[in-house]
Amino acid sequence: MERRFFLMLAMVLCAIAFTSCQYDDGALWDKVNSLEEQVDANKEDIATLTSLIEALNKGKTITSTTQTENGYTLTFSDGSTIEITNGVNGDSLFVSIEEQDGVVIITLSDGRVIQLPTVSHEVRVLTFEGDYWSELISDGEYGNGNGHYSWYDEANTELLFYPSPNSMFPGYGGHAISNYTGSDLSQGDYMHDLQAYNVTGGANGSENFCVHFGYVDESDYGMQNEMVGFEFDDGVARVIESMYVTNTTYVYNLLENGDGWQVPTGAGDDSWFKIVAYGYDDIDAADDEYTSSVEFTLWANGEGVSEWTKWDLSSLGKVVKLRFNLVGSPDLYGDYGLGVAGYFAYDDVAVRFE
Repeated sequence: MERRFFLMLAMVLCAIAFTSCQYDDGALWDKVNSLEEQVDANKEDIATLTSLIEALNKGKTITSTTQTENGYTLTFSDGSTIEITNGVNGDSLFVSIEEQDGVVIITLSDGRVIQLPTVSHEVRVLTFEGDYWSELISDGEYGNGNGHYSWYDEANTELLFYPSPNSMFPGYGGHAISNYTGSDLSQGDYMHDLQAYNVTGGANGSENFCVHFGYVDESDYGMQNEMVGFEFDDGVARVIESMYVTNTTYVYNLLENGDGWQVPTGAGDDSWFKIVAYGYDDIDAADDEYTSSVEFTLWANGEGVSEWTKWDLSSLGKVVKLRFNLVGSPDLYGDYGLGVAGYFAYDDVAVRFE
């Protein structure tokens, strides 16, 4: 297509050169502009076609097909998406897109057909509601990291948490079930470390939620020697679509007001504090052997998250386990490493089951 364009452009320029200055060349330039647009369109289509071929080679399936004004958005089993534009007047490699039983059929302008399998899936949600979960809640808002027990969402999401066996301090590094909330920053200390800040319960009107505690940094004073998180007990890789997260009162107070020690006066105007989620396709993989990662900002530009907020995790693709770390801007680190307590609250973990 590009060769054709440059050949036509040369012919046009020659025509202009042998024409008097009185010649109206508007029609010729309209043709040139039209060819330029076709070249650009084909470049985009070639990139889309390449993505489709890669999807086939990697055994991806389509989990959803959404019709748009100009074509379709295809969402794959690893969370990635591509946009396909229907061809109009021969200006696209793609002529048509049809969804039939179990497949999406894409017809190209030369008559070739690409068929991509679709797959339906069920979404199961870990809500931390029910007697099993409520019995795990500590009798008091002080959890001390509460890494003393494991939990298992059996026959639902199959997610399992167990405390790190390599914690520097026994009992630290946990995912503790809680129903404690508060907005009084005078309670923003380690004695109220199971509080979710400025909410009245769990996400989406529930009562319970979970509090993560744990981080690793480059200092010799981190609370863990490895990251903590959860995994699928049956070892099957799945897409974790999302979870709801928010700050704890302890963390919010440290960033808002400081502690007079590691973060003396709180976060600065340029400070930031984030969760990083790491996805793994091997249950035995070490922390640094992750296959994907995604971030969520708990604090930036002088303010923090103070309500349940949905965090999209689908871009991690299929994973067998998830590990979390908490990281901050350089000013939030001191002589003893990260100066902000490594907590966040989370709820309603949505998992796809094909």
